Amino acid sequence: MSNKKRRTIAAIYVITFMAAFALSSGLFSNAMPRIIEGYKLTFDQASLFSIFQSAGMILATALTVLVVDRLDKNKALGLMFLLMGGFLVCIGMAPPFVLLLVALFLLGTVSGVLDNACAAYISDLFGDERAKYISILHAFFGLGSVLGPVFIGTLFQMGFEWNTAYTTFGLVVVFLALAYFVTMAVIKRPEPAVSGVDETGVRVKIPYKKIVTSPQMLVLCGMAIFSAATQVFNTWLPTYLNNKDALLYPVSFCSTIMACYSVGMIISRLLNGAILRALSPRKYIITMTFLGALVLGAGLAIDQKLLWPVVSFLLGLLIGAIYTVQIIMACSYFPQFSATAISYAGLASSIGGMLFNALAGQLAQRVNFLSAMCIPVAGMVGTFLLMALTRRVGSHTEAASE
Repeated sequence: MSNKKRRTIAAIYVITFMAAFALSSGLFSNAMPRIIEGYKLTFDQASLFSIFQSAGMILATALTVLVVDRLDKNKALGLMFLLMGGFLVCIGMAPPFVLLLVALFLLGTVSGVLDNACAAYISDLFGDERAKYISILHAFFGLGSVLGPVFIGTLFQMGFEWNTAYTTFGLVVVFLALAYFVTMAVIKRPEPAVSGVDETGVRVKIPYKKIVTSPQMLVLCGMAIFSAATQVFNTWLPTYLNNKDALLYPVSFCSTIMACYSVGMIISRLLNGAILRALSPRKYIITMTFLGALVLGAGLAIDQKLLWPVVSFLLGLLIGAIYTVQIIMACSYFPQFSATAISYAGLASSIGGMLFNALAGQLAQRVNFLSAMCIPVAGMVGTFLLMALTRRVGSHTEAASE
């Protein structure tokens, strides 16, 4: 079998892993009300779920930086996916509350490593074609995020409990992980277009300090922090609208609005590879954040019920691939150390997301909810200005990648 076919088979598995990761992430928010009811939790206790999962994701960043670029990404991906399936099954067993928190922390850790390693491995496999294939990878993340609520909602309608969804899907993930190992053993591991070894076969030492202090990485991390402000839209918009008028904006309608965003995001990521052949990543981000700020700003100013699905779809279409482009830029700047570069950018994005979501909560509580919903607009303006004012940084790398 040719190396091209082996790369294609490996890529199909990696894309499946990413979709499964997104689907598993979508299970929890829909299961939360029933988990709170079943465990008889207060909202303070329930807030520990997101804290433990976030802590696991931060640990995942450290593990990716220290481990993934040192290992065979092919094997590391299979192992992380297998562990993810195991922890999903553990959660499905509905353990005592403390053990459930531990399982969520571990699930957050392995899922975070899997997320970073998937993009890094695709970058290694396809080299200069990474933009096209990373865009496809992240489009399937969007698909998985749509299927998660559908999957667990269907089980609820059939009379099953929340833990059945975790157990069932966990077993499917374990089966897919085992199938991946068997397939790779049969067809043999594909040779990547980019590897972390030199001409003599010796693994290249990872220059952590040089990467993190480079102008490209500093700008990339700054952009990741600013653009993370858009997470406030996904997290708070349903609450903002429902809190303003529960009759006009019932939860079901708010879910439809967010589904429109997901559809726009999927289309954006599918088209992203083709668009990046015409625009550099920097020009793409400058254009999309400018237009995104205008769209969301107009939506908040006009504030009409039937306009919100359109605003949400357009926003997903415009900025839904921004994170994907960040990944592509990180891999282009440091192709031999893609997992490390992705992790630094991912850590900046995680920090930005936590800070901006916390700020949104404070503004909603102490000022008004509208001021909180202006945070994504400010974040997009900040991203636009940062990328426009640092145009020379990384320009040689981008020109080479084009």
